[in-house]
Amino acid sequence: MERSWLKTDHFAVTKSLCSILEASALPPREQERLAFIQDTLLTTAEDGRWAYIPRRRWKGRCGDGYKRYIERLEEWGQLGSIRSYRASHDENAFPMPYWIPRPALKDGVCSLEFRRSRFHAPVPNNHATDDASHYALKCLSDLTVVKDADFRLPEDPIRRSQVKDHCEHIAFKDFSLGYGRKSKRLFHRVVMMPAEGRRNLRHNCQPLLEYDVRSCHPLLLVTLFDDAGERKRYEDLLAADIYTEIGKAMGVLERERVKTGFLRVVNAEDKDSEWYERECVLEFFQERFPRFTRSVLSVRTDLAISLQNLEAELMVQRLGAHCQAKKLFWFPQHDGWISTVGDGEIIRGYAEKIISGAVGFTPTITGLPLK
Repeated sequence: MERSWLKTDHFAVTKSLCSILEASALPPREQERLAFIQDTLLTTAEDGRWAYIPRRRWKGRCGDGYKRYIERLEEWGQLGSIRSYRASHDENAFPMPYWIPRPALKDGVCSLEFRRSRFHAPVPNNHATDDASHYALKCLSDLTVVKDADFRLPEDPIRRSQVKDHCEHIAFKDFSLGYGRKSKRLFHRVVMMPAEGRRNLRHNCQPLLEYDVRSCHPLLLVTLFDDAGERKRYEDLLAADIYTEIGKAMGVLERERVKTGFLRVVNAEDKDSEWYERECVLEFFQERFPRFTRSVLSVRTDLAISLQNLEAELMVQRLGAHCQAKKLFWFPQHDGWISTVGDGEIIRGYAEKIISGAVGFTPTITGLPLK
């Protein structure tokens, strides 16, 4: 079989659960279901928080008796839930919340593998609703997943499980493609999988490149400046690297920390005075761009969704229409796209035009091979 990796399940579990299962006399199928439940939490919850998992997810893998597996994990201290929770019949209500207790995580996480007795191919679940999403799906469908000799999984257990799951679905043309509930971003499994998993993708033996608009949301923020002097100073920051420049000014050496701070400022919904004082990025803007900070940054709570929608208008709708008209291989990656070597550079030229036309500032767009 060219893709025998489909015959194995990779679950991320706590080392403490792995030790419990090794010492138990449970049949492999029982162990697999217990591992699946914990893996779902570890790969779904963000930053160790809880995750809301609908019962259909448990039933799909563990059957109608899924509660006994949950109860056993709770008895072992390997799962937490709200016992008094009562699910609403409202389709918009949150399902049951679960989490992994901290004591269970104290020794870390490992990868647990089980040989599948039978493989059920995923059924495509794509929701293309307009020209841009239909064309993106058409291009995505040209992707294949590499054979065994070239298939690579990351060492990190959680990312390993995530990559394996996404690659399985992509291999059978299930991209879970669809627009976001709140934003107009186009989501699909290639953009949702950990970045290192994309090296397992191919397009008819043609090399693939991933293009990225550098500091896209800070770039789009320039459209909200109404003071000419402040706008010019802000454009000078964008011409360099805005995160690095903010870090230098505020004494923060880690670029990623500054980037996270910027995103927190843009996404914040409650901008009270106490929060205001804790954010060095906001302090930086207050000192250098006081008018913009007063009228936009410190008061608007819809910035994140507004920037995402502007990004989607440029990178999905307008760029997608151009690629479809020119028959260029393309699918969006939020603030960028993936294409082949030849088509990618043609697309880059048009992307620069539509972005500079919208913001009045030429973007920096990088293209890196998917290796």
